[in-house]
Amino acid sequence: MPKDTNIPSPSGSVSIARQPIFDDNRRLWGYELFCVGERSPASPGDGEQPEGAAVSVASSAYMGLQQILKQGQKIMLNFDEMGILDDMPYALPPTLAAVQVDEQLFLRPAIPEMLARLKSDGYLIAVRGFSGDRQLDSLYELADIIAVPIIGRQKDEVSTLLATIHAVDARLLARRVDNAAGFAMCREVGVTLFEGAFFKQPDTITVHKMNSNAVSRLKLLQRIEQEDPDINKLAETIQSDAAISFRLLTYLNSAAFGFPHKVKSIHHAIRLLGWNKLKNWLRVVLLNDMSQATDTPDLLQLAAQRGKFLELVARSHDFWGFDPESLHLLGLFSLLDTMLSTPMDEIVTFLPIEDSLKGALRRDANNEYLPLVALAQCFEEARWKDAEVMMQQLNLNRGEVSAAFKNAVEWADQLTLMHTG
Repeated sequence: MPKDTNIPSPSGSVSIARQPIFDDNRRLWGYELFCVGERSPASPGDGEQPEGAAVSVASSAYMGLQQILKQGQKIMLNFDEMGILDDMPYALPPTLAAVQVDEQLFLRPAIPEMLARLKSDGYLIAVRGFSGDRQLDSLYELADIIAVPIIGRQKDEVSTLLATIHAVDARLLARRVDNAAGFAMCREVGVTLFEGAFFKQPDTITVHKMNSNAVSRLKLLQRIEQEDPDINKLAETIQSDAAISFRLLTYLNSAAFGFPHKVKSIHHAIRLLGWNKLKNWLRVVLLNDMSQATDTPDLLQLAAQRGKFLELVARSHDFWGFDPESLHLLGLFSLLDTMLSTPMDEIVTFLPIEDSLKGALRRDANNEYLPLVALAQCFEEARWKDAEVMMQQLNLNRGEVSAAFKNAVEWADQLTLMHTG
């Protein structure tokens, strides 16, 4: 993506966010990692990523690393000149990591030699951008991956670009693949790696009716979202579901909690954990159980992250008059059509939310909530220039919104890792 100078690199506390990268069968290939801070985020390709990102990942300070390692997927991080010269990529395992650099960095002294050494030591070399400059031929020959945004490009342009890149034996990573049509077009001409919003959208070819399991889970969601719920009845409802009860009791009896006595019943669990915390866990578990898409783990984490982000933005900007809890549900449910391969028109009939929120899920024109959903998407996809414009248009505090995104990333990481543990 083009260099974005509007939002500088973060200072102070940072968290690691990720964008999934898929192969041509929509299987997860790996993740591009980038830092987000409480003041402002740094994009994967803006050349200003804090050097601590590699150290955080390597030291397992990034809690998602073990999951990525276990699944045999790759991670890709951007490095600037100082990071390369200081050998920062060596903080990452060579069998796992792709070292990404801006193509113009290759013209700096010592960088070609350093990249060649990294390549010989087993690291993948990823190049951000492809100008075709003959001065960079040696870099293109060294590259394993060349990452180029394809938004706005026609089929013949992508085909020509791919043929040129194939001449130097590198894979093309198509960035900003924003819809299913773009994915299909790129795959048809031979692109093999994809990054963008396309995976968040339902495939119209495979859309079908919800199965009975999904319907029963949606009905349980309705019950847990009731105002002033009858806790005893809820406990009985949850306890009647053997799978949910088993997962909840296993979760609470894990070492993460360290309760002195085993949790033996759902009533006991509610008393120990508190209904609000338990409800957050149940939401994610129920969505996970409903999911049928192959990209489920990332969609689930993204939905949890988006819900928390919208909630925190609403809390820090109360002049909007939006209910934070309602916005949390909006974000959480916003990917259900993809997760369930079911039209949103059908799904919203089961959801325990007000009509205006259902309209936002259906993407009704002029819906008052849609700008905040669009802002969340900008942050998720590291489109910082677009995010900057939207924050100004919506009169949102830049620092507060950036902090909300950072905190949402951390919250979703913890929640989704715990529920799968």
